[in-house]
Amino acid sequence: MLNIIIFFSSFYLLLISVIGYGLIFKILIFGSFKDMTDQKSIYIGFYGLFFITFVSVITSLVIPHNFIHNCLLHLFGILFFIFLKFENKKEYFKKIFLISFFVIIALLISKTHDDFSYYHLPFTRYLTEQKVIFGIGNLQHGFKLLSSLFFLNSTFYLPFIDYYSFHFTLIFFLIFFNYFLLKEIFSAETHEVSKFLYLFAFIFFNLSFNRLAEYGTDKAGQLLIVILIIKIFQITCLERRKNNLDNFLFVIPLLAFCISLKTYFIPYLLLGLTILFLEEKFIKSLKIILFSRNFLIIFLALSVYFFHHFISTGCLISPISITCFGDNLEWARGSKHYSGLSLWLEQWAKAGAGPDFRIEDPYEYIKNFNWIPRWFENYFLEKVVDQLLILFSAFLVILFLFKKFNFKNTISIFDKKVNFFYSIILIIFLIWLTKHPTLRYGGYPIVFLTLSIPVAILYQKIANRSFFEKRLKILLILVVVLFNIKNLDRINDEFKRNDYYKFTNFPFFAIDEKEYYSEKTPSGLVIYKTKGHCWNTPSPCTSNIEKFGFEIEKKYGFYFFNR
Repeated sequence: MLNIIIFFSSFYLLLISVIGYGLIFKILIFGSFKDMTDQKSIYIGFYGLFFITFVSVITSLVIPHNFIHNCLLHLFGILFFIFLKFENKKEYFKKIFLISFFVIIALLISKTHDDFSYYHLPFTRYLTEQKVIFGIGNLQHGFKLLSSLFFLNSTFYLPFIDYYSFHFTLIFFLIFFNYFLLKEIFSAETHEVSKFLYLFAFIFFNLSFNRLAEYGTDKAGQLLIVILIIKIFQITCLERRKNNLDNFLFVIPLLAFCISLKTYFIPYLLLGLTILFLEEKFIKSLKIILFSRNFLIIFLALSVYFFHHFISTGCLISPISITCFGDNLEWARGSKHYSGLSLWLEQWAKAGAGPDFRIEDPYEYIKNFNWIPRWFENYFLEKVVDQLLILFSAFLVILFLFKKFNFKNTISIFDKKVNFFYSIILIIFLIWLTKHPTLRYGGYPIVFLTLSIPVAILYQKIANRSFFEKRLKILLILVVVLFNIKNLDRINDEFKRNDYYKFTNFPFFAIDEKEYYSEKTPSGLVIYKTKGHCWNTPSPCTSNIEKFGFEIEKKYGFYFFNR
């Protein structure tokens, strides 16, 4: 019972802290506001996650994220939430609390994501125990693939709950995602095309992303990116408002957040071209954006984040080899190493590699679309088809429920803005398909958008609003019920497990306690070594038992892994 109290108390205190920082970010970047029901309020939760991540990335340069650091950080967030006075704040939190009540069941997991024990937990623990180490990526493969989610998670390392709160962030993304969608779906100002896109997203992502153990670092950013792209589509192509540039500015910080979560979202920067559609002239709009406070903050945040990449790997964006400077650095591997890593990831995405196998000639396999037959058989038919069935089922259900048509006030499929926007979506889709055609590598949002936008334009002719909303509520309740049924079935199975993932410390997830030994280097840094995944071994940890070919020295108060 004590564990349950600690678990849920920590969850809601951290949720309050995140919202508090969201309010502060909104004031700092966009100026003061009074009403929690305005257009900016739908972003507050995500703003809070972004701001805490930004603070975390900066402070990790000089101090570890220990209990003192994290308690002070979240105490301020809670105080911000309590003492900042805004209209409708209680109503806002009631809605957030209600949504959390319906999705929190996803937190009750015994088995974590497969990469959690390999590098997610070890790297996050490293951030709680050490300030930055130059060349930390040399310890193991996973440390070369940074995500800002690790920095965010490290601030959730708190007394009594320790690292068991590291999954809270994923549910926060789901809560704020659903709040955003529901606000837009029920808003009288939302264009019909956007309304259908948000409705498709609510059904598809809640039913596809119901298993928290599968989130890893991939799905949190995909939840955020899909609503941002729909919002950009809404602002630039569907709405005719004088304040569209302001609305566009609201989105920019969160696009930057997505890139820091996963660098495969970089192609989505192409959507910046849609500022051509805004009421202001292009040059004028561009100047307003570039000289805005939020763009400055975003530039600073991403600069510090990519500096972390550089410190850890010698690359500004790992594993993109053209951004790597390891050939001229003693503490980093050269560009050839990262070219090989990039090739491995591409093989993996194209079904040419896995934990226990690798295609003999990777260069021949990935060129000239030689990979398609194997990828189609081993990935598309096994993974993608299931997700497409969920999405097409959503299309059919909505068509059945809302089959009365109204041909007024429609957007043409041949609209120039729509065509330009959709062309960008198709370009991003082709980049994904030709480079990393797996759903976890950014595939969910781009496949969803590619299929959903034309359908939403077609469905905009559907019945009047009153008829729409009557059946809408039934559909949303059904999705929530299915979400919880799927999770209850999963939890029941997890109680029946007989491996080390079995629930033995409910509601906390299982941890495999690894045997390890330590090696103190002449520099004073202690390296912890274990066989297999590090799990919760003290940091810095490596699964490479043998000597890893680097010497460690201390310079300027920092440790360096020197070749």
